[in-house]
Amino acid sequence: MRIKSLLASAVVAGIATVGTGGVAFASSPPKPSTTSADSAFCAEWEPRLPALEAQRIRDEQQIDDLMKAIEVAKDHHREDLVEALERRLDEANRDHTTVVVEIAVIHLRCHV
Repeated sequence: MRIKSLLASAVVAGIATVGTGGVAFASSPPKPSTTSADSAFCAEWEPRLPALEAQRIRDEQQIDDLMKAIEVAKDHHREDLVEALERRLDEANRDHTTVVVEIAVIHLRCHV
C-alpha cells in the first residue's frame, strides 16, 4: 500500500510540474495564429477555458480530499477502504491529467 501511496504522490507532483511548465509557457509572448485550423480550434475551445480551469480546481480538491481520506483509513487499519479510495484517487488523477493537458493545448495553440 505504501508503494501505491508513493506512486500517487509522484504522479501528483509530476502533474503539478507539468502544469507549472504549461503556465510558464503560456505566459510567453503570444505569436499570431497563421492557420485557419488554429483559428477554428481557438473559436471552439477558448470559450471552454474557464470551465476547464474550474474543473482543474475541483479535481485538485478531490485529489486532496481522497488523500486525506486514505490517511484516515490507514490510521484505522481499513485496508479494504484504502484500496477502494486508491482506485478513486487513480481515476481522479487521470481525469486531472486530461484536463491539464487540454488546458495546455489551448494555451499552446491559441496563445492565451
